[in-house]
Amino acid sequence: MQKGYIDLQEMMLELLNKMGYPREIYELLKEPTKSIKVRIPVRMDDDSIKIFTGYRTKHHNVFGITQGNVHFRPDLTEEEISQLAILRSVKTSNMQIPLGGSSGGVICDVRELSFRELERVCRGYIRAIQTVIGPDMDVLSSDASIDPQIMAWMMDEYSQLNTQANPNFITGKPVVLGGIKNKDTAIEKGILSTIQSLLQDDKKKHQEQGIMIHGIGRIGSYLATSLHRLGYKIIGISDPQGAVYNSAGLEVPNILKKKDNFGLVTKSIPESIDLDSFLQKECHMMVLTAKGEQITNKSASQINANLLLESIANSIEKSALEVLFEKQVSVIPEVITTTGGIIYAYLEWLEYKQGIKYTAEEVDKRLHNIINEAIREVRYISENKHVNMYMASYMVGLKNQAEAIRFRGWI
Repeated sequence: MQKGYIDLQEMMLELLNKMGYPREIYELLKEPTKSIKVRIPVRMDDDSIKIFTGYRTKHHNVFGITQGNVHFRPDLTEEEISQLAILRSVKTSNMQIPLGGSSGGVICDVRELSFRELERVCRGYIRAIQTVIGPDMDVLSSDASIDPQIMAWMMDEYSQLNTQANPNFITGKPVVLGGIKNKDTAIEKGILSTIQSLLQDDKKKHQEQGIMIHGIGRIGSYLATSLHRLGYKIIGISDPQGAVYNSAGLEVPNILKKKDNFGLVTKSIPESIDLDSFLQKECHMMVLTAKGEQITNKSASQINANLLLESIANSIEKSALEVLFEKQVSVIPEVITTTGGIIYAYLEWLEYKQGIKYTAEEVDKRLHNIINEAIREVRYISENKHVNMYMASYMVGLKNQAEAIRFRGWI
């Protein structure tokens, strides 16, 4: 079993025990209740047949319906899908969204597939899992790497196989087929709302000490630009080779203009500093957005921030978390910060269920309100249970699932 999956299960057991729930709750929640593995024959452009492997996994149906992403990656594993389904349940419960978690996907490299081969993989996947998905069973949603065209093919294939059912329950679709505008920035908007909710009570502190963005890819650039535009003081920005720092505040737009094709800004800035020096700078909040880079024991001991916000899964090693907790750094985990895509998928599904259409302003307002309420609940649990924000975030998600199980009388 993968280490991340084991760590997640161990934390679930510890926190459910701390909240006083019986062992049986953990035994039910520690693994998905339903999982299927499918083999998908696809005719390639050269007329050969290639067999692809796919999965669809549901954590539980205590809320009646499940919802989860589709992933197309060459390194996808069944264990990862199971872990993602569990984490999806934690995330939806944190947001008070009454849907269980699910996940699925196909082992493939989309870069090696032609446009038509990719379409055949999508349609073959839906044919293989059609009996376990549907508007009242399991709702498919798009991953960050899955574009609206892929979801549109899936929706169309489902409609041809199930002519009596409305296929618009599938989310992440193009806007003309019932999708929501600006879905491509849903994750970034969710992180931004999380930051605003966390800092609304610390205005003086974050203006005095500032915010640092560790990673200047798509998410980092969006956050740096948006926060600067909203009047927050950005004092540090890093790229893979170094960082830019100014305690008085950075002119973010000017710095991002210097970003080259490799995602580097420090090459053209003489006064840049190395990453070790960057991590040691004092700030009120540091936002982790660097893909493929983890905070280790060593780097955790260097961090000099009051708040550390995780926006990429598994960006902090388990042992590094202990160091950060000892230093009394408030760590906000990915199960809270990256829920923007889940909220967008939920709102798109609600549009389908209710036969309405939200304006862009209504979507933004609902997203911010949902996240703001989630942060308020996490703060309450943290203060009243005397646990750090990281543990409180998981406790809220697990508590809501455990209570639903208890009320149903399952355990």
